[in-house]
Amino acid sequence: MNHYCLSLAIVLAVTQATIVCGNGNMKSERLCSQCTACDTNKCPPSEAYPHMTAFDDSLIAGALQSDYVSSNDRGVYSVPDIKGGASTEKNSYFGWESTSGSASGYHRFRNYMDKCSDESYLTVDKHGIVKLRALKQLSNLADADWKSVNPPEKLNHRAFRFWVSHSTGKCLTVFGGRTEKRTVGVADCEFDGSNPFQLFAFRFHYHNAFCCCGKYNQ
Repeated sequence: MNHYCLSLAIVLAVTQATIVCGNGNMKSERLCSQCTACDTNKCPPSEAYPHMTAFDDSLIAGALQSDYVSSNDRGVYSVPDIKGGASTEKNSYFGWESTSGSASGYHRFRNYMDKCSDESYLTVDKHGIVKLRALKQLSNLADADWKSVNPPEKLNHRAFRFWVSHSTGKCLTVFGGRTEKRTVGVADCEFDGSNPFQLFAFRFHYHNAFCCCGKYNQ
């Protein structure tokens, strides 16, 4: 019995240590080396800052949201870890704040994790390049405007949407097959759902999610 209790105690200790190590690893070196200041004492308690996920539930991550990209990379990617950084190998963080661009139904998406730069809006240029840019850098504010379009009913069971660019008229799209880091761009809209990687949804993963350096919600 004593041997059993000792074994159980060791298992519990290892489990707790693993959890602590996992949390520690959520402190992204690339993120925290640039931005250590927080504008809040705790992670956002509301559903104001959700993940944006693709059809396969991979997380749409921008600059400073993931250790998949270098600190000066302003691109937007699709990465497999959607658990807010809980993985010990893949650090990914939530962070798309949706703001209404106008009464016309267009929205703008700001990267909540990027606290150190104003280059934080999801935009597309005339060449179809999707990246994070500052609104003041844009020659046309429509480059930052996206409109939600409902998919066919058979594809709407998980609240998926098409996101159409105001400036290009094309749909936000994930490219790159099943690679761990896929690019996000725009392509001609397939509103019949024949291209499932044009379907996006907002997910709320707040359990033990990392929101800024050294802070987590529970």
